[in-house]
Amino acid sequence: MFGERATVRWLGSTAVELVIREAKAPFAAVTLVLFFEARDLPWMWALGRLRGRRDTLIVYGELRNVPTIDFEALDTASWSGREARRRIPANWLQHRAGGHDAMTVHLADAAALSRASALVSLAHRGARKVFRLSVRKTAPNFQLHVALPDMRQSAREYFEALEAIAQGAAG
Repeated sequence: MFGERATVRWLGSTAVELVIREAKAPFAAVTLVLFFEARDLPWMWALGRLRGRRDTLIVYGELRNVPTIDFEALDTASWSGREARRRIPANWLQHRAGGHDAMTVHLADAAALSRASALVSLAHRGARKVFRLSVRKTAPNFQLHVALPDMRQSAREYFEALEAIAQGAAG
């Protein structure tokens, strides 16, 4: 879906990374990282749950068409949202995304709000839960942190939705 060949490597016992160098549009290069809740030690699982860690797919990459906006949409109840929040420039504007599970949109420019809101809505339609959506003029241009799909959702449908979000970010 995102490309023809992937390099796969395990990052410890709870994460796996797939790197696709010759990606299909809208990506020039894309990496998928699957983070799984620790299941081998019950106390680690409980601690992770308390910190908001869930099974998460992270898609990040360079887009062929560089976005014209900079924004971060975050669920600060999630570990990835809290981590990203610390790196947002202090002078960025903040907007509460209405109707979306605890998402706050941080923008470099108020003119980007309507496009950012549209992309956040698209992300929520395609994924069961969105933890972070980042669109930047600099690499990586695109980051999407989402819950793994519901077992009833087809993999093709899920990944087509994620691709549509990246397509929208690329303009």
